[in-house]
Amino acid sequence: MTNPDDKLRAMLREDTESPEEADSLLATVKQIRRWQAPEASPQASAELLKLLAAEMPAAKKSWRLRLFENWPLLIIRSQMRVVRSEIWLASALVMVLGTVVTLTTHSTSGGTIPLAILAPLVAAVGVAMLYDSDTEPMLELEDTTPVSIRLLLLARLTLVFGFDLLLGLAGSIVLAALNTEISLWPLVMSWLAPMAFLSGLAFLLSVVFIDSMAGALLSLGLWGLHIMMRSAEPINTIILALSLPGLAAPETRPVLFGLAAMLTGLALWLLGRTERHIGEIA
Repeated sequence: MTNPDDKLRAMLREDTESPEEADSLLATVKQIRRWQAPEASPQASAELLKLLAAEMPAAKKSWRLRLFENWPLLIIRSQMRVVRSEIWLASALVMVLGTVVTLTTHSTSGGTIPLAILAPLVAAVGVAMLYDSDTEPMLELEDTTPVSIRLLLLARLTLVFGFDLLLGLAGSIVLAALNTEISLWPLVMSWLAPMAFLSGLAFLLSVVFIDSMAGALLSLGLWGLHIMMRSAEPINTIILALSLPGLAAPETRPVLFGLAAMLTGLALWLLGRTERHIGEIA
């Protein structure tokens, strides 16, 4: 019967260059063969990971990486693909058109500048498109995620309104730079307060009626009535009331910003009730 040590030595001699080297490795190989691996357990794995983590060098994160790892920004970035691409394209096209028309007409009145008229409309229509009956099946799927429906829609609202706000600011800067008769800050304030109010109103109406067209049309009608009637002679109180002077008056701008926040908050509260209803059905 062959001695196990002789068989192991023969195997080592086949893999090594000299018999002396094989003999020197014999004791080590025998010890390795006798060794038995410990049984794996969650506690042993956790201790091993703890030891390995202590030996790993600390990763240096740039300020850009730390910024994008912020959870509100992660939610906003995740919603960029959810917002319809038509909203981005239509908003940009209308804003560019308003800037070009303003440059060609050289209007110096803040109330008649095309950009000041179009900016609130673009934002209101874009915001109204965020919620309707077509989005309800998607909302039911999103209700299964840890993130609240209200938070997701608030992220989309921030994206759309922020995009329109940047477009309006860019157009205003271009106009102020190319036309010395146009002042930047008065132009921005002429459309910013109405934009915030109409966007909040459109968002609330789309949530209440579960129809984006309802929010868009009612906001457009309100702003269109203001634009048409303010150019008419205020021969009586009815004409003056129909012109809705508060939408453009500088002294009512804080009120418009406050109403925009209240309308948006009310819409989110109503969405919270919808979210609870979906959760009860599920």
